[in-house]
Amino acid sequence: MTTSRTTTPPSSAAVTPAVGGVQTVRRVITYGLLAATVIIAASGLSGLLDRLFGVGRVEVSFDNYGLATSLASALVAGPLAAGLWWLTWRDAAMARDRASILWPVYLVVMSTVALLVATISLFSWASDAIVNGWRPSGLAVGIVWSLVWAWHYWMWRHPLKAPTRLAGAAPAIASLLGLLYLAGGLAVALARIIDGALDALAGGVIVTAPLWQLVLQALVWAAGGALLWWWHWFRAGVQSQLHGFANVLLVFISGIASIAAYVVGTAVVVWVILSLLARLPEPLSVTLDPLGSAFSAAAVGVIVFIYHAPTVWARSRGVRSAVSFASAGVSLAVAATGVGVTVNALLATTSNSLLEGNIRSLLLGGLSALLVGGVFWWRAWLPRQASNPERVATPGRRIYLVIIFGLSALVALITLLVIGFQLFSFLLDGGSGESFVERSRQALGLLTATLLVAAYHFAIWQRDRASSVTEEVVRRIGHVTLVASHDNAELVDAVRAATGARVTVLQRATASPLEPGIAEIVAALDGIEASNVLVVAGAKGKIAVIPLKG
Repeated sequence: MTTSRTTTPPSSAAVTPAVGGVQTVRRVITYGLLAATVIIAASGLSGLLDRLFGVGRVEVSFDNYGLATSLASALVAGPLAAGLWWLTWRDAAMARDRASILWPVYLVVMSTVALLVATISLFSWASDAIVNGWRPSGLAVGIVWSLVWAWHYWMWRHPLKAPTRLAGAAPAIASLLGLLYLAGGLAVALARIIDGALDALAGGVIVTAPLWQLVLQALVWAAGGALLWWWHWFRAGVQSQLHGFANVLLVFISGIASIAAYVVGTAVVVWVILSLLARLPEPLSVTLDPLGSAFSAAAVGVIVFIYHAPTVWARSRGVRSAVSFASAGVSLAVAATGVGVTVNALLATTSNSLLEGNIRSLLLGGLSALLVGGVFWWRAWLPRQASNPERVATPGRRIYLVIIFGLSALVALITLLVIGFQLFSFLLDGGSGESFVERSRQALGLLTATLLVAAYHFAIWQRDRASSVTEEVVRRIGHVTLVASHDNAELVDAVRAATGARVTVLQRATASPLEPGIAEIVAALDGIEASNVLVVAGAKGKIAVIPLKG
């Protein structure tokens, strides 16, 4: 086909690539100084506000050094931060600064740091107040850093100066943080209830604070995390984001964090049950001690997984396969740990009796991890169907195998170094009374598990290479040229995620009324296969998709 050069009329609203060189260095220095001065000023204001809340306290009244530090931080760094922010905010109206990667990176880092400091301070203050009453120390820090977070959140959402890249990064991280607080608070509250019931059953004596206070402290974190998660997941739209960062978030939550809590918690519960059946020579309270934490972790993990499952299945096949591979990897790690611990316990019997309580407990722990991890890995990986053509063509399968090889090589290298050290240590110091097997049985067990994992996946790798089936190519379109009224970063990320194509946006000189949304444009590209595609988002929701040759 005949190619032609398209000239886009200059416009102040058009987003052009950021200028490198001196401009990049200028942004790095400016954003770095702004972050440093904001942190120093916030620390100074927190100290001054803490003194205001604690008027009359003796330890505050005579702390002249702390007062001088707070005044210097607030009155020196504060005006500097204001001046740097004014310069930054003035430049943010320019298209090249909005398109720079450094602008969203600064906002992501500072908003995340501010949110972490604010939430930890406020939640700690609120939970501590349940037991110790009013103490304003954490409240001042929480208020100041909450204002810092709100300020950066406002900049992130500004219609004219917000960054055009990494549009959903900060809300996604904030929603993940809220979910961690929510899940952790619920798990701790449930664990304390179970532990209290088990202590009462075993006749133990509780020497800590009353149970209701401990549970309420955990629920404070859960309630705060729920509010933070709800705001970003629903109101800020993280749930409906289709770009890469939100997909990575889903993979971490559904494929790694929730599965790890579920599998590890279940393995510990099985270990406690087997220990009770084996009648280990330990007090009942010691045997039951990990049961509450393990059960609550498993329960919260499965709830989080079930809630996010519909969202995962609504995404692309690549996201679903990534979650499946991550789940298989986590389960495989637990099962391999069980193999290593089991070998370790069996090697311990060369110098001790299996009837000893610590060796039996170690063996039961290894068998529990092997059993639970193996079952979950079997369901996630489906080894009987591992060589089916549709499984071989799953996106990301080869990446998963390479990751397994890399981790296996790293673990094997470390364990070989440990075994070598123990061997030479045994040869040079044979009078200690310990045999070489006793010295290195942990490393030998871990090496055994690593070799088994590497051997199995190497066989799968060889079988895939010998197969005529190739991994499914996600990239259906080489390049998408999108003509629209606005350069929407979420739209670009969504089109790139759905097609695997490079995306170029050409902005109209005039706005088009009732332009179609992200979901409509992505749906219009479904089934299109071409090296180049022109997409014109017209008025009244009309979309023209034109495959091009060449």
